[in-house]
Amino acid sequence: MIHKLSSHKGTMVRSRGLFTSLCLLAVLTAWLGCSSTKNPGTGSTGSVAAADQRAKGHATAGDRRGKVLGSAGRSSGPADSCLANLPVPTPTPPAHRVVQLVNCSDQTVLGAANAAKQPGPAEPTSVFPREGTWVMAPATPGSTANVLTIDIPPQWEDTKCAPGASSCDAIGPRFWARTGCRYDIASGRAQCETGGCGGQYDCSAARQGASVGTTIAEWTFYEPVVAPLPPDKPLLHYFKDSPDISAVDGVNLTIDIQPLNSSPHDPFDALGGHDIQWLAEQYPLSQYGQDLRAAGQCLDSFRLKRSDLTSGTRAYVIVDNDGQPLGGDSTVACFSNCAKYAYPAPPPENCDDSDHNSQCYLWKAFCLGDPSQYGPARGKCTQNSDCPVGGACWDLKDPSSPLDHTCQGRAFIKNATCDANVCTYPYGYIDPVKQVTFYSTQPPFGQCTDVTPDPNKCIGDDTLHAVLPKAYSWPNDPQVYGGDATAYRIIFAPGGTTVPITPAGQIPMCSALPTIYGYASQYGGPNSDSKPCDFPVNQGGAVFGVAFPNSTAQTPWACNVGGGSGDNGVICRWKQDTPATRK
Repeated sequence: MIHKLSSHKGTMVRSRGLFTSLCLLAVLTAWLGCSSTKNPGTGSTGSVAAADQRAKGHATAGDRRGKVLGSAGRSSGPADSCLANLPVPTPTPPAHRVVQLVNCSDQTVLGAANAAKQPGPAEPTSVFPREGTWVMAPATPGSTANVLTIDIPPQWEDTKCAPGASSCDAIGPRFWARTGCRYDIASGRAQCETGGCGGQYDCSAARQGASVGTTIAEWTFYEPVVAPLPPDKPLLHYFKDSPDISAVDGVNLTIDIQPLNSSPHDPFDALGGHDIQWLAEQYPLSQYGQDLRAAGQCLDSFRLKRSDLTSGTRAYVIVDNDGQPLGGDSTVACFSNCAKYAYPAPPPENCDDSDHNSQCYLWKAFCLGDPSQYGPARGKCTQNSDCPVGGACWDLKDPSSPLDHTCQGRAFIKNATCDANVCTYPYGYIDPVKQVTFYSTQPPFGQCTDVTPDPNKCIGDDTLHAVLPKAYSWPNDPQVYGGDATAYRIIFAPGGTTVPITPAGQIPMCSALPTIYGYASQYGGPNSDSKPCDFPVNQGGAVFGVAFPNSTAQTPWACNVGGGSGDNGVICRWKQDTPATRK
């Protein structure tokens, strides 16, 4: 599992592989039932993935363990009134899977998905909710206006790269929520404080990903897996899903994933094993009612605040006449170690990391940004000091593994230790069912001080896991789960949140912006021809402009936003129009 960070469209493209390599190396991969025998389809580009020897920890058939399944086979979890009495959707053919997005916050947010594809020449396929909208209303008892339903098209199934592929053009499915949005459905525009996708209302149709600072739910859906049994034995197979929550890009909202009608345990467990990451056993993946943006959670130096979105290439938060964010300077997201040094754009892979205080060095250490620093190609190591950029010399306790005693990326924690219920699947993890110890889940944790002596430059993976114990907080975090449910629920802000979320609304009128934007210097009305935007609006038919603070006739707005994102300013509407309503 690595993250390849790219400035392309403001997204961070991920390629899972941490547990994948071992499952690929194992002769009985499918029989052993690794939850993460998958790659969501962006190609492996980074540190060599861990050899997933979790398979040795499969539990015996007939064991009773894990979460109890409630009605319709859904995993029971924390009590949450937001989830009470919600319908359980059924996939609409030809779909085999359906995803239900639920907003449990007290503000309107916009749902979002990317466009995904299987390997091959086909173009990415977009999705759109059954409800005919991406708008998710606040959680309200008795209402389902906070719910979206997305059928997973066949083109989104098995978006997995071939074992050993040097490159892969598959794109795995991703879902997220956008907060603090001003949007216009009719024109397809949306400016959002978090989760934005190049100014587009429909990210999937636009084939855009989320901005840095956004929690993501991602999948491989409906992957056929078969147990290689002897010829005289009946064939055992099923279609496996592999979801995960990624906080590697940062966290705007807490997310959870709930299987709604899953097998209680991996069907391959009947062969005598135990999948230690079966979602129905591991749900919930996050702490309900907790928010990483809360006071005392996120380091001040890792907070993305509204004031950070008022200048430069991200200047879409409206400011008052004193230049301060209109509505207050709340925290909209909390960065992970990786996201902090990939924002607003990551350095090049070949950047000079000789200065250990530089963005380059910190990015390479926390984001595994330079693949050449890891893996067997570097040769064997004997201790951590043999490894560059804070890497670990990984003792797998298995000399036969090509990854044993090689340099690999690792997590870095703030505190001296981290409880296994917080930093889940640590080095030396003991399966509670089989009492088998694993050294292949991930290398031992490093300390933040192994990378930097400055306490303000490392948030610690233990900090993120305190709220999201079973989410990716760093690129090789072992947090891919397995399932076979036909329906899954992605819950945004499970248990609610008391941390402010900027209210959503319509794109504002240009004339309604604070006077600091200088509207009067830009447009003189339908009969004027002396202001910079008069001709584009009156003769050119401009509908939207992009406003900048302290603009004058000599430093004008972008009078016609056209097809651009407009994120370097505030998109506004020139003339009053009937607001579009959602079906």
